[in-house]
Amino acid sequence: MSHLVVCGLNYHSSPIAIRERFTIPQSCLKHALEGLKRLPHVTEAVLLSTCNRTEVYAVVSDVQAGWREIDFFFSSTQQIGDHEALKPNFKLLREDVAVHLFRVAAGLDSMVLGEAQIMAQVKEAHQASLEAKTAGPILDHLFMLALNCGKRVRSETEMGRRAVSVSSAALELARGQLGALNNREVAVIGAGRMAQICVKLLLSEEGKGTVRLLNRTPERLTEFVKNSLPNLQRLNTETSFDERYEAAAKADLVIVSTSAPKTILDFEELNTAREKLGKKPTCIIDISVPRNVDARVQELDGVNLFNSDALANIVTRNLEEREACIAGAEAIVFEALDAFHGWQRSQLVGPTIAELREKIESIRLEHMVKTTARTSSSPNASSSEEIESISRAIVNQILHQPTVQLKATKDYEILRQQAEALRTLFSLDPLSCTHATRTQRRKRSHAGDS
Repeated sequence: MSHLVVCGLNYHSSPIAIRERFTIPQSCLKHALEGLKRLPHVTEAVLLSTCNRTEVYAVVSDVQAGWREIDFFFSSTQQIGDHEALKPNFKLLREDVAVHLFRVAAGLDSMVLGEAQIMAQVKEAHQASLEAKTAGPILDHLFMLALNCGKRVRSETEMGRRAVSVSSAALELARGQLGALNNREVAVIGAGRMAQICVKLLLSEEGKGTVRLLNRTPERLTEFVKNSLPNLQRLNTETSFDERYEAAAKADLVIVSTSAPKTILDFEELNTAREKLGKKPTCIIDISVPRNVDARVQELDGVNLFNSDALANIVTRNLEEREACIAGAEAIVFEALDAFHGWQRSQLVGPTIAELREKIESIRLEHMVKTTARTSSSPNASSSEEIESISRAIVNQILHQPTVQLKATKDYEILRQQAEALRTLFSLDPLSCTHATRTQRRKRSHAGDS
């Protein structure tokens, strides 16, 4: 029997100090998925790892054994000494998994309500699992429904127009500390998606302040500058990554957003740069996971350090004006859940009814042949057409109630039990064999098309 589960941790269940230790870098994602695929009770798996969550969505043959194996996966893929204290602490089962994923894709479970970046992250996780061949029919369909749900929420509600990304929330936090930013000296370290959004938002305003963009790989800066950017004269990409401490010491605002696995702004070196260039008041916002700024930097005179958890305050402040969007978005989520339930039922109901009808039809035809042969010489015998009509009516009458009952059952587990019971009573193939047969047929069909 297959069970849908999710296991991991997110910003609801764990602070950033723990979350960052479970982050799976993009470069390690394929290896991690292959590790999940080798677990005995895991038949399908998708791994979603962002700054706010690291969650394994899986189909398992046994729930408790599957969860134990996923716990082992987390401990074996991370260099963590205190495994017992840092086990994944977020687990859901069956339809709760679907609801959770739909809410994640819709931006309803994000730290910044409605943020758009999560859609791309869910899509990337889905695509990676398809390429690694760890997503089977259940998770493939579930993630496609989730992506469609996210698109609908953003197009059919005000959530998309009112959404705030992590990057824009970081700038809102900075404005609360420094006031207007258009005439400030800003250093953005990193050239990933969130860093690029920060730069675009900063350049959207006219002003005299310089936005200094630094990255370990200069080629990414060259590609970024090719985009159509407003107020391009304010952007400086000439500062090398090795000069990041001097750039941070000169800036009013420093935004750090890289995928580095360890700190890139250390206490001692930043302190030395500030001693040399003057202890300018500086706001540093580290939106990287794992954190890229040494936590001790907060101890430096004139430095205010914030990490991604501080953005939760902005979410709280803005939540009231967005509550009107939530009801409509949640309605779409539950429509997606109904669609998933319908698909699950169709995987059981369709084949079971078809094979049951085929089995009874074969019995009917067998007896039709015998009856026709026995009565054909009798002058009072009914015509073969009449026997055919009567026998078909009997078959339809027999199958009517089981068909209605199967189609009316909403609970997936009860439906599975009913389908298994019919298969046992009428000596049909087990469900697992049926699914395998359908998969083989689809493969042969695709091969014939190519």
